[in-house]
Parts: sequence; C-alpha cells; structure tokens
Amino acid sequence: MTNTLDLTKQLVSIPSWVGAGCDERAVGEFVYSWLKANTRFRVIKQPVKDGRFNVIATDGSPTRLLLAGHMDTVEPRADWTTDPFTPTIKNDQLYGLGATDMKGSLSAMLMAASQAKNTQGLMILCYIDEEYDFAGMRAFVAEYQTKIRPEVVVSLDGYSGVIGTGCRGLIEVSFRLRGKSGHAGRPEMGVNAITNGMSCISKLKRQLATKYADPNLGITTLNLAYCQGGLDLGNATFGRQGNNIANLAEFVLDIRPASSLLNAAKLRSLLAQYAKSAKLSLENWAVRHDLGSWSTPSSAIQSKINLPLPFEPFSGYVDTQMIWTAFARPVCLALGASTRAVAHAANEYVEIADLEQLETTITTLIRRV
Repeated sequence: MTNTLDLTKQLVSIPSWVGAGCDERAVGEFVYSWLKANTRFRVIKQPVKDGRFNVIATDGSPTRLLLAGHMDTVEPRADWTTDPFTPTIKNDQLYGLGATDMKGSLSAMLMAASQAKNTQGLMILCYIDEEYDFAGMRAFVAEYQTKIRPEVVVSLDGYSGVIGTGCRGLIEVSFRLRGKSGHAGRPEMGVNAITNGMSCISKLKRQLATKYADPNLGITTLNLAYCQGGLDLGNATFGRQGNNIANLAEFVLDIRPASSLLNAAKLRSLLAQYAKSAKLSLENWAVRHDLGSWSTPSSAIQSKINLPLPFEPFSGYVDTQMIWTAFARPVCLALGASTRAVAHAANEYVEIADLEQLETTITTLIRRV
C-alpha cells in the first residue's frame, strides 16, 4: 500500500509549476484519480481557467471540516544539484521541487483522508495557482461561499512543528508620479518625480508601520519592488540625459498589511496626500492584489483541536485568508511538514519524519472535529 513518502515522490515527479509548457493539469489528474481510487468520497474537478482545475472531495455530509492544500509549485531554479523532478533521499530528507512547499504536506493530507473512517462533514480541497495569482482559491470561494459553512478550516501550507494562526495581507499596486521637468542647473524650477517620489514612499512606509500595526501580526511593511524614471519621452520611454529634471517615475509597491483597516483604497488616499504635498500628481494607479489579513485567536483553535503545538502567525500572505473572510471567519489554522528555510529554494527538501508526524496529526484532527 502507498504511504505518505511514496505518494510525495509521485507528486514531486510530476512538474506543476506554471509557465511555458507546464501547469497543474497533470498533477491534478493524478490527484483526482488517486482520490477516486483510494477513498469513498465524491470527487469532482472544479474548472478554474485555461483548462486548469481544482480537485474537491466530500463525504456527502454538510461540511464541518475543510482541509486544503495547493498542487502548484514555484518554477525550477537553475542551481539545483539534483534533478528537481527526480525524488532523491539523502540523510532522511526527500529532495525535489515542491517537496516542502507543499507536495509533502499535500500527500500527508491525502493519506490521512484516505484512511479516515465514517467521516461526517469532511471536505478536501486540492487547488491550483497559489504561488502565482490565487486563481484556484478565488474560484473555490466564488462557488462555495454560499454552499458550505465549515466550522474548522485547516490549510496544509504551514510549517513543521507549529500551528499557523494568521497572516498579514497582500496589497500590490503600480502607479506613476508626475512632476515638472526643467534644466538640471536650476532644480528649483522643476519637480523631480524620482527624488520627490522616493520621499513620498518613505513617508508612506513610516506611516504604515506606526499606524497600521497589530499586536499579533506585527507591523505593516512596505517593499519598493520596482522603480524607473527620467524625462518623459512618451511611449513608455525615459530620457537618460543628466541635464534634465526627471518629471516621471513609475513604481510597484508590495504592502503586507497587519491591520484590517488598511486596503488599496486607503493606501491610494495616503499616497495621494503625500504626492500633493510634494507637488506631484498620481497617475495610472493599478491594483494587482488587495487582500486583507487573517487572525484566529489561539484560544479558539485550541478549543476545537487541542494539539500540543506552539502557535505562530505567518509573516507572509496565506490564501487561507480568503476562506476566513468569505465563510464568516471560522476557526482557521495552518499545519504542515514544510521546512521554512528551504521553501522556494533550489535543493528543496522535506524531513521524512515530519511527513509521518503530519499524517498522524491530521488523522487525529479528523477524528476530533
């Protein structure tokens, strides 16, 4: 009989990063067939986009416990020392792309679900696109928001040895700041969009850190991910001559909001105020992500599952937040077998002992809930 380690090897050997010539369809077909063959659940494919799909399994009763894990991985890096799609065991660790994030944890979830007996209200969600634009989770929430009301939601995208209790949100925006050009010899006659824009962003960063903090999730952070500017020559090109005052700058910001009071609209309002005071105009505002934070009190988690593990919120965004928001804030938590230091890195691995422990933990959780 297949065990969690064997199943992890099988999943790792199926590429499921999203890019030219590759996506999650092959691994989705495998998971779908595996659930059909190894469980008594009703198993369906939920179409998402471009022929890609989520896999959902239910025991037929109204959903009380939702277990969720994603099937995609990041792209393979160039500096792997082994074939990322050939599972390799060294020093009680399984190496391969997605081993730690999160095909090992996905395998533990599937194995625990397959061995569960007489469940009432168990739903399994295996979804796509978590590492990219959250299309799989968005599709699931859009369809099931009015269909189910889970009491407990467990993401298996967590770390080994801890219970994830929440995460900061994710706001990604792009925009332009326009100033006024002039001769470099008389900078007071113009408005430099680059230097003044950087000053605005620095003010915004300080404001977010001090005014939008949370006692559990920490401070709101701002990352300047992209900046380009110069003399506006039209057609999205910039002059590079040193004797001109730069009158246009483009920026991309990644914000991780700890407070539920911050969203993209509030962010735009703050930035527009700073821009106006710096004699800049805000243009071409575009929002890629506008996702809030998630925080479940540890006491609420413990009352439901009572596992002997420490609690810890995530520093990054976890799309469990979408479920928490859409389903009226049920008890949400994250478990996993992941080794956080190697996630998204070349030579990614998962500790075999952690796989086995996670399967045991999920089995216990299914029985309790």
